Amino acid sequence: MAAPSDGTGHSLLPRDKPKLNQYRTMDDCLHDRNILYHAAPSTGNCYDLDGKTGAFFYNTAGFLLSRANKDIGCAGDWIGLRGGRCMEKGPYRSVVMR
Repeated sequence: MAAPSDGTGHSLLPRDKPKLNQYRTMDDCLHDRNILYHAAPSTGNCYDLDGKTGAFFYNTAGFLLSRANKDIGCAGDWIGLRGGRCMEKGPYRSVVMR
């Protein structure tokens, strides 16, 4: 049986737990190795991404208003996050899940 998704490969399973893992490279993220930092985010807490982070894995689980921000402290321009996947850090410096 296929897991429910939003059509783009992002899991929508409510039993998934929120997660934020930081990795040095996208390859490390895709293969879940050499984790630099792990968090089990709680609602509304801001997580600044480490300077060594090149990619991160997020799983928003039941949080529907999650985002990655371009400034530390979850400020500045942002993009919405949904489901769970690896993402290049790029210009983003912080993550919040709500």
